[in-house]
Amino acid sequence: MTMKDIISSPLLLVLVIIGLVYIVGFSIVYLKKAYDHCLELGISKEEIKNVIKSSMVFSVVPSLSIVVGLFALISVLGTVWSWWRLSVIGSLSYESLISSSVASTLGFATNAEMLDLATGRQFGVVMILMSIGMLSGFAILLPFGKKLSKSVDRSDDSNTWKYVLSGVFMLCLFAVYIPVLLIGDTVQAAVMITGLVIAIALGILAKKPGFRWLNNFIMAFSMIGGMVSAIFWCKLFL
Repeated sequence: MTMKDIISSPLLLVLVIIGLVYIVGFSIVYLKKAYDHCLELGISKEEIKNVIKSSMVFSVVPSLSIVVGLFALISVLGTVWSWWRLSVIGSLSYESLISSSVASTLGFATNAEMLDLATGRQFGVVMILMSIGMLSGFAILLPFGKKLSKSVDRSDDSNTWKYVLSGVFMLCLFAVYIPVLLIGDTVQAAVMITGLVIAIALGILAKKPGFRWLNNFIMAFSMIGGMVSAIFWCKLFL
């Protein structure tokens, strides 16, 4: 059995659909619980409906970045597994990094070569790493998440460690992902810089009173702009 056999198998599709149906059902149940609790707190149905409507509207454009990421990941991991990863707990940067690292370790020059030549056992390694790796966060969140959340939310001005924690977290992300993107190839680096410039420009623009709504769409617009710019960079450098 090859990697292509697995990513196109009906069994994987059925398992993914079952998982997604469970997650949707879980979300609906807790939406109902939240709705009922809001009514118990004295919030009117009209106010709740307005919040739901505004949340739906402001979720559409940011979700475009996930859709763009889905199309990018399909060429690496196939439609079904990419759909599952980006619908549940995965992220494009994490999935791409893991697949590239595994492809290199297994001796494949590119992700595309791995997709064409990898065996089912080799793809199983990719699936396990993507799934088990993401679960490591729960090992910290389950015992310590509630305490960490409460301490970060404290309004005490003397509680400065939360700013250090958030800053260190972002620096760790930069240290992991940016060198990989910059060193990979010229087109990849150019796309990342283009997205960065768009994000900075939108962030500056969002500070103005009439453009504060842009804060919800910076990620989506920068990703889409970076993907579109890839066409130009490929023609320029390749």
